[in-house]
Amino acid sequence: MNLYDELELTPNCTDEELKQKYRSMAQKHHPDKGGDEERFKRIKLAYEVLSNPNRRKEYDETGKYYEDATIRSQALERLSNMVSHFTQQINPEFDDLLLKMRNDIRQTQRNIEGDIQLCNEFIRKLKIILKKIRLKKEGENIIKTFTRMKLKQRENELLNFQNNITVMNLMLEILDDYHYGDFDLDTLIEHDEDVGG
Repeated sequence: MNLYDELELTPNCTDEELKQKYRSMAQKHHPDKGGDEERFKRIKLAYEVLSNPNRRKEYDETGKYYEDATIRSQALERLSNMVSHFTQQINPEFDDLLLKMRNDIRQTQRNIEGDIQLCNEFIRKLKIILKKIRLKKEGENIIKTFTRMKLKQRENELLNFQNNITVMNLMLEILDDYHYGDFDLDTLIEHDEDVGG
C-alpha cells in the first residue's frame, strides 16, 4: 500500500495539504456516510503515519510503516523480556545471546504462521456455513448469530496473530543492528567516556 496514493497526494506534499486532503477524503469515505469501511481505514492509517514527522520520515526513507504506533514499543518490551529470560539460561562468555533471541523469534513466527493457516481455514468454513444455514420457519436464526459471533472471534484472533508477526519482524530488524562477540575492553571504555563526557 502506498500511503501517499491512499490520500491522492505526492511525497512532497505539505502538512497543511495532508491535513486538508485527509479531512475531505475521510468525510467522503466514512462508513456512517455510506463509504467503504476498508477504504476509510486505509485513509486513516495513511494520515496517522504521514502526519507524524518521525513515522513519515521512516516511511519516506524505507517504505516501511507499522499500522499501530505501539508496534515498536511492543517489540522493545518483548526484546527486553527476552534479554532477561535468556540471561538466566546462557553462559554469556560462550553463548551468543543475539543468536538465541533470533532463533526463538523465528520459531515463534513459524508457530504463529501455523496458527494463521488454521485460523484462515476456520474463517473460510464459517463463511460457508453463514451462506448455507437457513431457518425453516420465521424467527431469529440463532445458529447464524452464533456463527457470526464465532467468525468475529476468529477474525480478531487473525488480527492478533498478524500483529504478532509484525512485532516479531520489527524485533528481528532491531536485532540486525547489533552483533555479539568479543570486544576490546579499552576501546569500549574510551567509547563510554566519549559518550558520557
